[in-house]
This record gives sequence, C-alpha cells and structure tokens, in this order.
Amino acid sequence: MELSDRRYPVIVGSGLVAGAGHLLAGQGCDSPPIVVTNRTVMRLHGDALLMSLKDTFGVPRVIYIGDGERFKTHETLMKIYEGMFRAQADRRSWILAFGGGVVGDIAGFAAATFMRGIPFAMVPTTLLAQIDSSVGGKVAINVPQGKNLIGAFHQPLAVLSDTDVLKTLPERELASGLYEVVKHAAIRSEPLLKYMEKRLAGILKCQTSEMTHIISESVRIKAGIVVKDEKENDLRMVLNYGHTVGHAFEAATDYKHFKHGEAVAWGMIAATGFGCELGFLRPKEAKRLIDLVHKVGTLPSLKGISFIRLWNALLRDKKFRSGHIRMILLPRIGDSVIKTGIDPLMLRRFLKRFLLTGGSLEISNL
Repeated sequence: MELSDRRYPVIVGSGLVAGAGHLLAGQGCDSPPIVVTNRTVMRLHGDALLMSLKDTFGVPRVIYIGDGERFKTHETLMKIYEGMFRAQADRRSWILAFGGGVVGDIAGFAAATFMRGIPFAMVPTTLLAQIDSSVGGKVAINVPQGKNLIGAFHQPLAVLSDTDVLKTLPERELASGLYEVVKHAAIRSEPLLKYMEKRLAGILKCQTSEMTHIISESVRIKAGIVVKDEKENDLRMVLNYGHTVGHAFEAATDYKHFKHGEAVAWGMIAATGFGCELGFLRPKEAKRLIDLVHKVGTLPSLKGISFIRLWNALLRDKKFRSGHIRMILLPRIGDSVIKTGIDPLMLRRFLKRFLLTGGSLEISNL
C-alpha cells in the first residue's frame, strides 16, 4: 500500500508465519518485537512465529490479551502498556500484532500512543483481519458509548497475511471474514462477487488459490480507496457499507451475540433492503446479494434484540454526524454512494419491521 507520505507491503501467501522474521527484517526492524496476541492463536501458530522471530531478532516478549471484541477496552490497553513497561520498551521498540481484528486494533492503538507512537507490524490470523482491519491504519478501542470511538490512524510497517492459518479457523469465524469480502465486492467489484458465487465451495474449504485470490482482491479494493482518503474524510466512508446498522447490532447486544462480520452481514441486508425502498438497487440485484450472504453461513438470529437499544446505538454512531443520518447505499452491485439526509422516521419504521420479521425481506415487493 502506498500513501502520500509512506508505503508498506501487504504480502499474501502461504508459509508467511514461519518466514515472518526474515520478511520483517527487510522492513527496517532490528530488535526483538513485543508480540501482542491471545492464547488461542499462540497455541495454534505461536511456535512457528516465535522460532522465526528468535532466529532473526532474538527472543521476543509476549503480551497476552483476551480473545474477543469485549476485550477491546481501556482495561486491556492498560494491560498492554504495563507489559511494555515491564519489558523496558522505549521509542526504539516495536509491536507485532499476531491475531485477529481485536488484537490488531488494540495493539495498533497501543503502538500509536505509547511514547507518542512507535512502529508496529501485523500478522493477521483471521480472514476478517487479513482483508479488512489490517489494511488502512485505523486502530481503536471500544467504550460503553460505542465501537471504535477512541482511536487513531497509525499505518503498520508491513502486513503478512498467511493463507495457511485460515485452515484452522472455526466455520463461524471463516464466514465472518467472508461477509466482509462480500462487502468489498458489493461496493467496488461485481467480478469479485461473481467469482465468489462460482467458487464458493472451494472458498468454504479454504483452498489456497481461492483464498489468495479473494484476499488479494479485497486488499486491492480497500487499498485503492484508502490511498485516496486515508483519514476517512469522504470516499473511505464507502467501506462502511453494512456497518452503520451492523455496529448498532453489536452495541445493542453488548458485543456478545455477533461476530463482527455477522453483524456487518445483517447490516448489509438491512442497507440493501432500505436502499431498495429508496429506489437505489433493483430487486433482482438485491436478491442476488442477499442470497450470497446467506450462502456464506448461518447468521445468528435477531430474535429478542430491543429496537430501542438498536436505535439508541445508531444515534451514538459516528456516522450520524450532528444528527444527520448517513448510510452507504448501492445504486448497483460494484458501485456505492454516501447517502445523507436520510429521513429518520422512515429508517425507524424500516428497522422496526426488519427486527419484527427477523431480518426477512420481501424484495420482490420493495
């Protein structure tokens, strides 16, 4: 990826965890990193990573954090800082984020703020992190008022996305990442959507060629947007397709009911249906997109989610600027627009109906 002031590699392929030391040494790293990770990832892939880092840099220090979105908190951030002080870290130190999106987000935010900023690199181990959160430099933590409301822009030294680690992902975790691939296809690439429709069986089996293709294409799409709008002033907002309602589903259920990608999937379905009501997407294309989302995996039920909690979460979302509701909508598959000035009463009615029907949409009637 190349930004106005610097560039860094996003490498996709097999065997990258075992070669991490050599690959990162070429990015200017010359001391043992502080590895931020969780015990699940380390049990599965840690030996290969630590051996590679030790051979190149010396023995790294490891800081373990909890596994899951509910751990992306100020308390966990303090734990990372404390571990860094115990390791006698200074401004010449660097962090290696080894894990999924939560690890990358909070480790990156620690790097952005520790002693006013130190370098970090990422070895994402979930599909969602490889195609989305590891690319673009957005790092953050959650607070009770909402998701990612305390954060920074801090670009990594490098991103190493090893397709081999995806074979150990639980089915639900894999699907969570694939929903974000669908998102990238929906906003920017009808050919990628078509590829997923044709190759879904191989994708669900994590076949190397299929995974390399969809990861590379997703990174290309996201990088192409980020280089034009690194700080999310305008264009980058289209990457939030499905996230306006998706983040609200997460917040309304205390980040315990949905994987992030699952919440985004429901958010995409809601945005697609609402977009049809506004005349943005033809019913045939809407059905095509929603069908693919459901073929990727089984989404958690919306039963029991409070509309009041959902709406209040929406009102706290940073995309509701000064009371003016913004959503990303699709004029067609492969294209997206930022729609402002959405009628809140119309959106409220739609979301109430969406919850009451459990997310079922009669697209032909829209």
